[in-house]
Amino acid sequence: MHSLVILFLSIAIGLAAPAAHAKPLDCTRWYRNLTCFIEDRSILSTSSSEADQTIITFPAQASHLIIDSSVVFPFSVQLFDALGETTFLTLKGGYIPVVTFRSNRLNSLRIDHTNLHDFTISPVENRNLNTLIVSGNPLAVLPPTMRYLTGLSILDLSNNALESVSLNWFESMANLLVLDLSANRIARVDLLPTLRLPRLKNLWINQNRLRELNHFPDFAPRLHRVRLVENRWSCAWVHRIRAAIWLADVQVYGAEYVCPEKVDGGLCCYDECDECSDEEEEAPERRFQIVNVNSAPEEASVELVAQTSPSNEAGDDNRLKQPHREVPEQHHRAAVDRKPPHESRFMETVRQLESTVKRIEAELKDCR
Repeated sequence: MHSLVILFLSIAIGLAAPAAHAKPLDCTRWYRNLTCFIEDRSILSTSSSEADQTIITFPAQASHLIIDSSVVFPFSVQLFDALGETTFLTLKGGYIPVVTFRSNRLNSLRIDHTNLHDFTISPVENRNLNTLIVSGNPLAVLPPTMRYLTGLSILDLSNNALESVSLNWFESMANLLVLDLSANRIARVDLLPTLRLPRLKNLWINQNRLRELNHFPDFAPRLHRVRLVENRWSCAWVHRIRAAIWLADVQVYGAEYVCPEKVDGGLCCYDECDECSDEEEEAPERRFQIVNVNSAPEEASVELVAQTSPSNEAGDDNRLKQPHREVPEQHHRAAVDRKPPHESRFMETVRQLESTVKRIEAELKDCR
């Protein structure tokens, strides 16, 4: 009788358990170095609590998985668990609006033009992910759990819709070498006076809406390269930090040619008008020229010459006078956005990324 009861309970539990259906996803094509492409697929990720559970499996032998032009909703923790031996994951194009990241195996995650607007990171320390690229998405908010990605060396958050960033979240990233926040809508950067990013060498914060960046460059004592152009910098702030940049031996990349008086490089800054009416704010803004950010401190005096936006004819003349050695970065990015890169060019970028990650890992081992 006792054995019959156990058998009955086993059958009842089996009937009540969720029905699991395995759904293997095959590669549409393979590339060298065990790179697997999964293209033009629709993947509906179910949670573990759903009655009709579908278990997605990816090719286990793929070291680099590229999901291209596909619809995935959402890219859940269960999908990250199903990646097997994959160490590089690229989500490219298509529609993947929600990503919840959790993986102890991935070294690199790239989310490129997938219409991502909801990005979540599990609150568990992750020392394995050293490259995170989230670019070309309508992502407006970063999760505070970014701080758990303690192994990051490269963090690229360019070409999104971020409006504010807290650098304090990156303090736990002791190995962070590259931080790219360019081409967003960032108007505020929060950081404590005591914040230090000890290994940060490259900071791209151009093409935003910043008026000032507090404690710069003190928060990055080893900073080597920076891009500041195409913000709304306060003239007082630019005047203050010029000597600090020179003393810290920081190389400032990029120059603005929208100030017609000078074409030899520099930053434009803007006069703050607190008493302007709405009608006056719509008028052309008073713009000032700060020339040659790398000038020595004794030569760092700033001559402020009020300028208004030039007419179309003047603008055309200024463009003709601009040297051809440097093209403003926003035009380059716009061209890239209008025409996606050819696949061979994309794969070359992938190879360069892999090479960079390996080189950084080698440098970190040497430092230890």
